[in-house]
Amino acid sequence: MEPILFYLLIATGLFAGFMSGLLGVGGGFIFTPIIYFVLKVSGFAPKIAILVAFGTSLAAVLPIVLTSALGHTKKGNVNWCDAATIGIAGIATSYIGGMIATHLPVAVLTFLFGVMLTISAIRMAMVLPPGNARSLSTSAGVGIGGVVGFFSGLLGIGGGTIVVPFLTIFGKYQMRYAVATSAAAIVFITFGGIVAYLTTGVLTGENQNPYGFYLIGYVDLVEWTILVVTAVPMALIGVKYANKFQDKMLKKLFVLLMIVISQDMLGVYSLIKGIFLQ
Repeated sequence: MEPILFYLLIATGLFAGFMSGLLGVGGGFIFTPIIYFVLKVSGFAPKIAILVAFGTSLAAVLPIVLTSALGHTKKGNVNWCDAATIGIAGIATSYIGGMIATHLPVAVLTFLFGVMLTISAIRMAMVLPPGNARSLSTSAGVGIGGVVGFFSGLLGIGGGTIVVPFLTIFGKYQMRYAVATSAAAIVFITFGGIVAYLTTGVLTGENQNPYGFYLIGYVDLVEWTILVVTAVPMALIGVKYANKFQDKMLKKLFVLLMIVISQDMLGVYSLIKGIFLQ
């Protein structure tokens, strides 16, 4: 791996870890495009690169959101009953999403990733309820978990970009409780997707180790280690500062981050660059 790519992964881990603790997301929507870029630059075929990006992203999300969830639990912000309902419901659908992803073209996967983030950002920006609730009905939790789990496995994200908006918009959660409960739910949700990317990669016999990476299935241990080692401590710092931000400020930051990442995956920046360089 080129040194510049190594430093890029370190910076990504530091940033995503902080955002995870602050916003209750796993960081998958930050990890995925960076891992995809690193792999493509390193010589991976785009189809393999996107699947490894998804699988490695999900695997990295797990210890990070666990750290974030435990930190929020100490502050009394996690509703573990709702988190377990959402998370357990999402395990099976996460596995299904991961299996389906291996059969879709790379262009479809990157497009879906960008569209999902754009829709989530728009919904979050349009509806900013003050919210004072801290719990969901069981049926609502199962429904949210099923939807979130599928897209988590399909697109290699923890699901916080969907869980947090769902909890605030439909569950009327106060933002700080939505952030905390989302992190706890993602701990469960990621399991199904990780298993899917591990098993499908092993079954297809992909071997990209000559590129300087070490794959187990569609999970790269080299990038996983870099991201986890840098992100976990930053997640604790993010948790520390989460209660110091007002709800509206957290939501605006969350929306801005989703928009920036989504437009990159949709190719908007490349299009603009191409226009100005003509």
